[in-house]
Amino acid sequence: MYFNCKPCCYTKVNRCIIFFRRVISLKIKEKLTIGEMAKLRGVTTETLRHYDRIDLFKPQYVDPDSGYRYYSIFQYEVLGTIKELRQLGMSIDEIKDYFNERNFNKSLDILKAKHTELVSKLSELHDLEENIRGKIEYLEHVAREKELQTVMFRKIGRRKLITLHEKINNNLELSYGVIRLENMLTEKTPILASNRLGIIISEADLRAKRFEEPSVIFVVAKNKEKIPKQYQKTVPAGLFACIRYNGELLWNRSESLSKILEYLDETGYRITGDALQIMHVDITITDKPNEITFEIQVPVQKV
Repeated sequence: MYFNCKPCCYTKVNRCIIFFRRVISLKIKEKLTIGEMAKLRGVTTETLRHYDRIDLFKPQYVDPDSGYRYYSIFQYEVLGTIKELRQLGMSIDEIKDYFNERNFNKSLDILKAKHTELVSKLSELHDLEENIRGKIEYLEHVAREKELQTVMFRKIGRRKLITLHEKINNNLELSYGVIRLENMLTEKTPILASNRLGIIISEADLRAKRFEEPSVIFVVAKNKEKIPKQYQKTVPAGLFACIRYNGELLWNRSESLSKILEYLDETGYRITGDALQIMHVDITITDKPNEITFEIQVPVQKV
């Protein structure tokens, strides 16, 4: 026998050969045991027993004495349709509804609805893949930049923050504040492995060197988020003096802030606004205190 097929058709040909071998091995007969039907359709006998118990696909005949199940070969279409509907991701209840008073329009509508659902899931998976890829890229970038307690200048673009405009005095208030902010976000995994969560250190406190004063917590917003204006704060693009430091606590920032202010005095720069203290590597990534890192970003301008 010669099949005039392209290479992409070989799989289909092999499936046909396997199917016909199964038919031949079972011989040509109308009544099949549960094992024979399972083998013919490529399912397990337990699957057929389960389908029988839930009234999805029942045998044509059950021997009252032995309890053996027997199927008609003419039931092959129903079982095949069930297999394909399961492959489409339909639940048992959805499949039962599909077979209930079937007609052309109903089947078409059900398939359309399932297609819409699958498209939505694909969109969610795409967003999730993009999200995870971004987190990996961020962590790989962090791994390359290990220099701490060194002031460096960096240009950073405009950012929109989500904030409750409430000052955080201790770790207890911080915990509740983070929860409230996270609950405002609709995206998947917004905080895990990201540098989006932090606090705002007011310009007035910086200039007065009140480094341990209570601060306002925030999370950096993404464009897709729809947040009421009263919870938004915009940080203009510009030049920032940045420093990173290790430490478990958000409040242990005095040494780093002092270094920034001294460096600004030495190099002829002045502060132009509120500073941001961002959780660079936090407890969503590590339990080791020496790996937890914060970054302070102070907006500056040459005098």
